[in-house]
Amino acid sequence: MLKRLLVFSREPVILEEVWLPGTLFKGLTAQAVSEHKGALYNLFETQFGTRMVRAEERLKAVSADAASAKWLGVDEGHPLLQAMRLSYTYGDRPVEWRRGLYKTDSYFYRSELG
Repeated sequence: MLKRLLVFSREPVILEEVWLPGTLFKGLTAQAVSEHKGALYNLFETQFGTRMVRAEERLKAVSADAASAKWLGVDEGHPLLQAMRLSYTYGDRPVEWRRGLYKTDSYFYRSELG
């Protein structure tokens, strides 16, 4: 599992947990993820030859638990938006499960399709 914190204007905004099959992403390191500038899907395609072709996503309002509150710098119980995504490659094969916790105080969740 990869865990990463996305920061905007020096403020932690998104906590992501990403699960990937080790057989497809052998050699992927936390350092490679942190050094990569851009979307993870670009890294997956260029470095590992795995292209995400579709995703299913579910959104839900949740409260920050102790661990996510610490990562995001909020109080436990703070309202967050949870996005759970299952991404697929060719052949309708699932290759990524991602859970994102978003602070929406100063930002909003945006999804662009197509």
